[in-house]
Amino acid sequence: MKIKTLTKENLIYLLLLIFLTVHFKFFENIYIISRETHEERLIINYGYCEKNSYGFVKYIDKKYKLKNNIKVLNDEIYPSSQAFIYKPKRDYLQDKIILLNYNDQNSNILINDYSVIEKFKNCYYLKKND
Repeated sequence: MKIKTLTKENLIYLLLLIFLTVHFKFFENIYIISRETHEERLIINYGYCEKNSYGFVKYIDKKYKLKNNIKVLNDEIYPSSQAFIYKPKRDYLQDKIILLNYNDQNSNILINDYSVIEKFKNCYYLKKND
């Protein structure tokens, strides 16, 4: 039986593989992916009621079983969170909105024009008053 010796070229490939594995945190990422569900990882990255508020938006969508799209407004500077629950070929609800990261000091939304259906910290699910 012939035993293959470690050549200089193979050693370079092995060291490169080890370096890339450590540099990109391969084993740590595998651990994180296997430990938490997809939903939990999205909440960690996008926040529940901060940043893009993925958790709150999905909670409202599941709890109220929204059939149509709903306008999602964020008082902080983040990309729109509407993509989390967008339903193609459906109209938008005209009388309800989801308001994220509400700050009454510098907000463009007059919250007095709406009644609160659901509130968590500074995230609101609102219905327009008649």
